[in-house]
Amino acid sequence: MKSTKTPQLIKLILILSMLIGTQSFSAENMPYPSMLSLGQMIQPVIDLEDDDFLLEYFIQEAKRYYADARLMIVARDTLGVQFEVERLVATLAAIEEIDAPMPEEIRETVTGLSELASTDFEGYISLDLQNLLGEPSLKDQLSRMSDLLDSLDKDVTFVVVDDRDGHLPLILNSRVKTMINLFQERKHSEFQIWLDRYSEYATTIRPILTSYGLPEELIYLAMIESGLNTQAYSYAHAVGPWQFIAGTGRRYGMKRDWWVDERRDMVKSTHAAAQYLKDLHDEFDDWYLAMASYNTGEARVRRTIRREGHRDYWRMITLPRQTRNYVATVIAAAIIGNDPESYGFHLNELTDWDYEIIDIDRSLDLDKIASALRVNYQDLKTFNPELRQGVTPPSKTPYPLRVPIGKGEFNSNAVASIPTSDKIDFQVHYVRRGETLSVIANRYGVSLTKLVQANRIKNQNSLAVGQKLVIPAPKNYSAASNTNGKTAKSTLPSSDYTKKVYAVKKGDTLGGIAEKYHTSATRIRAWNGLSYGQHIYPGQRLIIYTKK
Repeated sequence: MKSTKTPQLIKLILILSMLIGTQSFSAENMPYPSMLSLGQMIQPVIDLEDDDFLLEYFIQEAKRYYADARLMIVARDTLGVQFEVERLVATLAAIEEIDAPMPEEIRETVTGLSELASTDFEGYISLDLQNLLGEPSLKDQLSRMSDLLDSLDKDVTFVVVDDRDGHLPLILNSRVKTMINLFQERKHSEFQIWLDRYSEYATTIRPILTSYGLPEELIYLAMIESGLNTQAYSYAHAVGPWQFIAGTGRRYGMKRDWWVDERRDMVKSTHAAAQYLKDLHDEFDDWYLAMASYNTGEARVRRTIRREGHRDYWRMITLPRQTRNYVATVIAAAIIGNDPESYGFHLNELTDWDYEIIDIDRSLDLDKIASALRVNYQDLKTFNPELRQGVTPPSKTPYPLRVPIGKGEFNSNAVASIPTSDKIDFQVHYVRRGETLSVIANRYGVSLTKLVQANRIKNQNSLAVGQKLVIPAPKNYSAASNTNGKTAKSTLPSSDYTKKVYAVKKGDTLGGIAEKYHTSATRIRAWNGLSYGQHIYPGQRLIIYTKK
């Protein structure tokens, strides 16, 4: 986990990189793909021969997009900022999909870039794009609250609140008291929302934890991680209620591909978290150290034990500030949760998160299933948060779709009449001059890793103009392509006009180009098959017609 000075350090590194000229990767030295047939199903994970190349490529691309977005601010080009940040988001997401172990400094770079982009470009980018960059979780916020805690408690006394066998040992010391006050005052409304979600999910999560022999109070760890929000997404690219990063999620069997991300599923992620926490407790034989390891990684806790020569979590001074606050925060949440009224909160009656399972044997759109079953579409999404594309995935085995109680005996004829989703069709893109892999990936809304995997791209050849690429995305995700993969253009002007080809320069906007040639941005879009809101990029060739 990054230190409090990481963002400033990353910014300094980026500035130095711009000054001395870091290695860049362009279309001229990009790899050449061997083709897959159109529509061939891509496996979720393909081991690439050179993950180091991919990681280096993506990191350099991410730094470049961040720097270019800052330059667009100087040029007062809002669309340019959005375009560069979109490419940055796609690149950061691609880094998370690489199967190779990620060095800690790389993870800090990724997290730092996400955080910088989220703050530096606020007001320039859309809310959706802001959300894709992630949000500061409570644990991230705590690492910045230097007014809350010192490295060590001045008051080392504590009171045992609950020390029953099989339960999380709850104590009350100065750190825990500070966190209780934080929830009562600064975070009151936020914590009440978490308690509302607790009343919905507690009867699902607690039995899973106890089935692994774990204290049921560990549900409050998920509360601190995400607020029990299945859609939670952090700067560190951790996802779901238990905030798994991609590597740890894979280690504990959670599937993540174009169609599903099981880290968002409350049941599956809780099973994975229970296994992980059990492994941590088996190693350290101490719940405080196990929770600290969940936050910062078991390797760092091991190093801290060796460095300081003891195993007392409360005396550890070389753990990151966030981790030194972390366990106290979980304990504080558990103490409030056991008696919320005494601390100014209320807890709704616990409800069972009940659902039934129906097997879907092909790819169907969720909204059409909801209509056929006569259920609320948002309810169907809430029951199945792992579905990333709003469609059941193509698979050799039926997909177990959760539906509200009473809908298990569904009308099979109604479901059978639903057309198979067109989201499973792949499309083709022909490389244009000036395009890079990240530009193409961003255009179609796919990750760079999936684009590389789909085309078996290696690093020894080049990406050529006119080259044909398979895009692992449904046809309706294309910004400006038809089914033939060619740009659709409107009717051309009469013979009274002269055709010109304009090469887009850095800082150009459609409005500025239109003004230069005494035309309109709408016409330029029509002549070049550009949809409204689609960005232009340096090196792109635009067709422009001017009167003779």
